[in-house]
Amino acid sequence: MMTVHKSKGLEYDTIIFVGLDDRAWWAHTPGDPESVAAFFLALSRAKQRAIFAFCQQRGKRNNVAELYQLLTDAGVPEIEI
Repeated sequence: MMTVHKSKGLEYDTIIFVGLDDRAWWAHTPGDPESVAAFFLALSRAKQRAIFAFCQQRGKRNNVAELYQLLTDAGVPEIEI
């Protein structure tokens, strides 16, 4: 497990975003291009697949809604478990 910034320059077959929510991404500000760039930096570490985890009891998705919208626009399905 590592932070987005520590992953820079590395690649993995699979990456898992643990807690893609407002609490984990507390520094994300909607509309901030640097925040979106950090998200794509982490996403681009995956060679084959990326998994995004979210727990409704843990946090909200208000501030990170634009990140979820980018994933939806790209055709990434949301699977409720």
